[in-house]
Amino acid sequence: MFDRLLKPEVNAQDATFAGIIRTDHILKRVRCRIVAVAMIFVFVATGCNITRRVGEDEYMLHKNNITIDKSETGVKNLPFSSDEMYSLLAQKPNGMFLGMFRVGVWVNSVTAKGRETKLKKWLNKKIGSPPVILDTFMIDRSKDQLRLFLNNNGFFHSDIRSDIRYHKKKATINYNIGLAMPYRISDIEYKINDSSVRHVVMNDVGNSLIRRGEIYNTSTFDDERYRVANLLRNSGYYFFGSEFMYYEIDSAFANKSLKVYPNIGQFSQSDDTLTAIAGRRSHQKYYLNNIAVLPDFDPLLTDTANMNKLVLPARDSTAGKYIIYYRDKLRIRPSTLRNKIMMEPGEIYRQKDEKDTYRQLSAFPLYGYTSINFRRAPQVVDPADSTRKYLNSLIELTRRPVQSYSIEAEGTTSGSKLGIAGNFVYQNLNLFRGGEVLTLKVTGGIEWQAGGSDRKTTLWLFNTIQTGAELTLDFPKFLLPVSPEILPRVLRPRTTIKTGVNYQNRPDYERYVTNASFGYSWRYGDFSAHTLTPVEVNSVSIFPDSAFLRRLNKLNDPRLINQYTDHFIMAAKYTYIFNNQRRGQVKNFMFLRWNLETSGNVLDLASQVFDQPKNANGEYGVWNIPFAQYVRTDIDFRYYFALQQEHTVVYRNLFGIGIPYSNSQVLPFEKGFYGGGSNDMRGWNYRSLGPGSFRDTTGIYFEKMGDLILEANLEYRFPIYSWFKGAIFTDIGNVWLLNLSENYPGGKFDVTRFLSELAVDVGVGLRFDFSFFVFRIDGAAPLKNPAFPAGDRWRIHNLQLRDLVWNFGIGYPF
Repeated sequence: MFDRLLKPEVNAQDATFAGIIRTDHILKRVRCRIVAVAMIFVFVATGCNITRRVGEDEYMLHKNNITIDKSETGVKNLPFSSDEMYSLLAQKPNGMFLGMFRVGVWVNSVTAKGRETKLKKWLNKKIGSPPVILDTFMIDRSKDQLRLFLNNNGFFHSDIRSDIRYHKKKATINYNIGLAMPYRISDIEYKINDSSVRHVVMNDVGNSLIRRGEIYNTSTFDDERYRVANLLRNSGYYFFGSEFMYYEIDSAFANKSLKVYPNIGQFSQSDDTLTAIAGRRSHQKYYLNNIAVLPDFDPLLTDTANMNKLVLPARDSTAGKYIIYYRDKLRIRPSTLRNKIMMEPGEIYRQKDEKDTYRQLSAFPLYGYTSINFRRAPQVVDPADSTRKYLNSLIELTRRPVQSYSIEAEGTTSGSKLGIAGNFVYQNLNLFRGGEVLTLKVTGGIEWQAGGSDRKTTLWLFNTIQTGAELTLDFPKFLLPVSPEILPRVLRPRTTIKTGVNYQNRPDYERYVTNASFGYSWRYGDFSAHTLTPVEVNSVSIFPDSAFLRRLNKLNDPRLINQYTDHFIMAAKYTYIFNNQRRGQVKNFMFLRWNLETSGNVLDLASQVFDQPKNANGEYGVWNIPFAQYVRTDIDFRYYFALQQEHTVVYRNLFGIGIPYSNSQVLPFEKGFYGGGSNDMRGWNYRSLGPGSFRDTTGIYFEKMGDLILEANLEYRFPIYSWFKGAIFTDIGNVWLLNLSENYPGGKFDVTRFLSELAVDVGVGLRFDFSFFVFRIDGAAPLKNPAFPAGDRWRIHNLQLRDLVWNFGIGYPF
């Protein structure tokens, strides 16, 4: 939401109430400390009883310790971490809640007392876990697993010892590992009898993962097998698999060096038997013949003899053709299908082209299922070269319903104010028979917003009504003026035309927003996405009520007045997104989003060329509405550290700056930067932070905007139980103005003092994660508030319970 709220603010420092407030705070702090002490006492007391169910001659496994001595290796940085070794241990202790309490064991112990009830049974099944009893046989298994792991990483003949330390009914296992000097690769000699395969492999040997001087590692050897298999499959060897490559290793050297002989076996006598035996038949390179497409695939109707057939010639070859089989009527243009297929008849088979084709068709909204199959062409395709082998391809596509209607209900948040909304969505996935997607969305919602007068009509607990409609038309190619051929088809180019209107009735004003945009988007590789919007037009009309106007005029703030004045924006935007997350994999990944936007330049030039008159404020306008002129950019960087399953540390850095010029003195309200709320500085209320060290003394609350933002966030996310998850976080940042302002003393950015004006908060959060929907509650306390005088900004010793700021949100903050 891009609106400022104005409401009276009670001054908590008023002398009349100081004594009462102070007493109330003291009582709250005392209560909090009593509760904290009681909780600690309960957990300590119960912690002593979690071994109650451990037998007389048994011990509960308390902890595993792994100590690694690498002094004999000569290696500075080991190629593996101790966390990898901990995961190999055959027996692990019970898990801890927040790393401190074995809640599962405690629940198991408590529910075992007395008569069994349904509640006890349910708690024990869902939360409880019996204590892990020390098993010395498992220690030997763990040592075997550790030894195998070290061997696979090149540290053969390492010394692994263990000892057990007992304390009362608990046992701690210590694994002491003395690493031996690792084996390194001294020489590599390829053994490839097939001359054509050898030519391909040796020409790419510079990209080999196996290098002289490196420590032996079985994972690297496996990765090299897959790399070579992909290399050959991208060179026409369709039937080549990683199983054809194997290694001979000579370790008969006193200096712990290895000589590696990569071997590539040949086919056995049968073409259909993939056996890695040297001295048999050479591998065969394949070319593509016919590419057949079933755009209306039905698993119950697969006989193409009873279908209509459309034959299209290949682009640059007479060897094969595109063949489209269909029943009744072909409901999609043939050129659209052909543009989505990255394989070409007559060309050599490449695995990359097959994957790119699958990616293109899978991203096509019209189709829900894609299957690509290959078979050898049964006859000689090219009489001029009867030895050349060919493949026929069959692509099966299952269509989704072309037209669909849906009604959606959703929860909304705006500055932690909850609301509800409903949407009616109509969609056509094949509007012009070329895969064009038409989407019509009509929305309506209600929510609570502070401000305004009691005269405004309310609906139960809500006083803000919002409704609107949006029409989007998406083309699976570039439209004029950009040529469809300017980018390779593999980049999945798209053109999007969008228009919409939005009406909002708030306590202080009514607002109408109309918008239209025309833009292009494309992807590069698996991780990068680009969006270029040459034209985006927004027209904002605001009708404030008289009481709201009086409050605005009383503040005498040009920035605030400008933000509640009609304005017109004609912008051009570019967005780049990088995201290397791979779904289903617990790995670190990075997210980066960069936005660049400029507005008003064309309109300003046209106004000067055609000598347009200015208004009383010296501004050019469109239909008597001043247009905004600015340049704006922001960078949002995030790094996700995957510690283990569902345990994640997220670091985020945000920088943004907007510069108004020429026809504008300030940024439009919706283009400014803000601090505070559910997604950034959570220790402050919605858009209440800054700018800079500005401190409001007017007694009137309003949303504070800046021209520049600097922010860093750190959040640890962990599971509690099933869909119930938690988080611990800290936020650091602020917003500033670029120019001096009498209304915001201390608000201008100054490189000599901005570090002292960074706000700091810390907090905890609960997440109700149902996969398809995440509801979030975050509570944060401001540790450092730049609005206080220098030297008094750290508020750690002054924090009180009422200083906690609670934010509600839908989805994760970042």
